[in-house]
Amino acid sequence: MTTESTRDNAPMYMARYAQRKAEGAISPIEVASSEPPFIARARARAAKRALVEMELGSSPPGRTIAFANETVAPRELQYPDSFRHRVATSVDVRLIRHGQTQGYISDGALTPLGRWQAHRKGADLAKGLKEGMVVKFPHAPTARAKETADGVRGGVLSSLSRYGIGDVTVEDPEPNAAFDNFQVCVNGKEMDVTAAFLEFANVREGYNRYGSGDRPGWMVEIDRFFRVEQGGGDPITHWLSHPMQYFEPSALVVRRYWKGIVALTRSCDPNTKIYVCAHSGPIRAVATSAVGHDPGEPHNTEDVRIKVYDDFEHAVVTYRGRGTEIEIPTSVTPSWYA
Repeated sequence: MTTESTRDNAPMYMARYAQRKAEGAISPIEVASSEPPFIARARARAAKRALVEMELGSSPPGRTIAFANETVAPRELQYPDSFRHRVATSVDVRLIRHGQTQGYISDGALTPLGRWQAHRKGADLAKGLKEGMVVKFPHAPTARAKETADGVRGGVLSSLSRYGIGDVTVEDPEPNAAFDNFQVCVNGKEMDVTAAFLEFANVREGYNRYGSGDRPGWMVEIDRFFRVEQGGGDPITHWLSHPMQYFEPSALVVRRYWKGIVALTRSCDPNTKIYVCAHSGPIRAVATSAVGHDPGEPHNTEDVRIKVYDDFEHAVVTYRGRGTEIEIPTSVTPSWYA
């Protein structure tokens, strides 16, 4: 017969918890009364650890109570003191990809799911609105972007009524060429990449039927671009990473977007929300330029959030939970952009 041993002492983590509880949560730093209790407790523990580490010879340089106070809380909950003024006086901009569309071989409208996505996006954004705010809806001059802007605006209006939020000025959507999709030069005409496909298909049919002459350079590049998609690849990755002579370069698209953003925010106060409905390629290029690598294709109605500081030379760009403080690229114009 085997006798099982019993354990009458508390586990170590429970013993440590009891010890901390007996000692009391006495913070060596003052915590603002407006902070949530869980942040106050986290700051108290961080400050206590900082005091211990400051006495160790192996303590890293700069390990102080003030440093602990700055770094203990997540940035989305508690901005450092140096950020608070700039963020409080910044204008909130969101670059929103259009909803699901019927196709990309023409400037098609949204599907029923795409219209629902746009309305739902507006309903979610309305939760962050307060009385006295102004909401603007600039959009790319394409059918799918306009329909998305209409849907987002409808979602905002219905949710403001549902949540009982009054005195919010919701403006009508307006097209803005600064936020158009990247362009392709086709037979001397500049057009949206989806519109360019129809022109390409019509001209290619004539070449295939009669077999006369060499294909012009713009046809060669468009053919390469769409063959990437036909092969299961990502044509936007191709556009971002390959220099092409007949496609608007991604660097120029990024500058075009930033010029549009700065022009809008200069005429707004911090109580303004700007919801730009546009296309995945330019939105992804703006995010790539900010974070230094390609963070991936935005889903339908997913957004890149931008907070422009009141100096109009710096901003915070946030995409999929990662925020990066940048210098707005249009604040400097090298000779090759002049």
